[in-house]
Amino acid sequence: MKRHGNGKCLKLLLAAVIVFALAPATALAEETVVSADEVAQALAKGEPGVEKTIRIAVRADEDAEQLVVRMHADEILAIQGDHGRNLVVYDTPFGELAFIPGWDLEALSEEFGVPAEAIRFEVTITKPDGEQLEQIRQAAEAQGLALLAQPMAAVTMELRANGELLADEGFPGYLTQWLPADPAIDWESSAAMFYIPDTEEFRFVPATSSVRDGRQMLTVMTCKCGHYVLVKNEKTFSDATGDSYRAALNRLAARGVIQGTGGGLFQPDRLLTRAELAAMVVRFFGAVEEGSAELAAEAFDDVNADDWYAGYVGSLYRAGLLEGGTFHPNGNVTAEEIYNVLYSDPVIQFLFSFLDGPIQTGGSRVTRAEAALIFDQLLQAYELSIERAQQRSLQG
Repeated sequence: MKRHGNGKCLKLLLAAVIVFALAPATALAEETVVSADEVAQALAKGEPGVEKTIRIAVRADEDAEQLVVRMHADEILAIQGDHGRNLVVYDTPFGELAFIPGWDLEALSEEFGVPAEAIRFEVTITKPDGEQLEQIRQAAEAQGLALLAQPMAAVTMELRANGELLADEGFPGYLTQWLPADPAIDWESSAAMFYIPDTEEFRFVPATSSVRDGRQMLTVMTCKCGHYVLVKNEKTFSDATGDSYRAALNRLAARGVIQGTGGGLFQPDRLLTRAELAAMVVRFFGAVEEGSAELAAEAFDDVNADDWYAGYVGSLYRAGLLEGGTFHPNGNVTAEEIYNVLYSDPVIQFLFSFLDGPIQTGGSRVTRAEAALIFDQLLQAYELSIERAQQRSLQG
């Protein structure tokens, strides 16, 4: 009954969501249901029909390890009926979770054959236990990452009806943790990441921070992918001497989007290849799925499964961003081609609306430094959208 998608890891991160399996928790759970009175009182605080923030207080016992918050169709429709861009904020002991309940319940009812009034939205927030905290700490230390704050909770968001799971993907949310104002987070050498227990990997997730009322507000974009961590991961390149791109290279390297060419070099003035672009896209939006290299070798006559870029190419092919045939891994690319890949998703188009427009390149083909500037521009767009969510979440 659940909705499925092809190449979902990459596709969903293009829509601001990363999907990785999260093992069912055995934690002590507390369940709560958002009431009609709570919604009505929150809506009454603002002018009807005007975009507003709906803040819901979620309480829990001190020993609770997991929160399950349910919102039923009537309450969802009441919020949507007031304004389609209303932001809901769950204020919980594990952090603040913000989201826009923008689902079309009638369309979901027709798609899944369930009554619209039976649909509910269910959020599960799970804080890391002692064993998980130690696992994260050891994995970070082994990979040269320095934890800058206590790991954040894991979040899953689902649409359910009559005990059946309808969908658990495509729900962008924003999780906030409050930190001391000092030291301020240096985003040129730090990154927010999520931890994958099965592989002990850390993967970049968009985040930003701001100082509010003497505290630092750290907000990450949620992605049903495990516990979030803030780490210091300083990476620099000895040949990155240009003031116009050095900070962009450092920011992308800290997030694992770029890795350089070896020996501490980046070769910023060399033209970008199609293989390198594939790697940057996949590292930014997700990860290489198992079997992607073999898939690329089957789909493209100039890609072998043991080529360093094969997994990235296969991931893009799986997501429908490449057509099979000939890939031309060593060919160069234009800025227009990069933007076309990014603009293929409407969410990315919306994010770029926060910016002034495409960067200007020095030639018909982009250099590696220019490509980094484009991806840093995309990173800034994500950060600006998160800042807007931060500002709105404080209004409730």
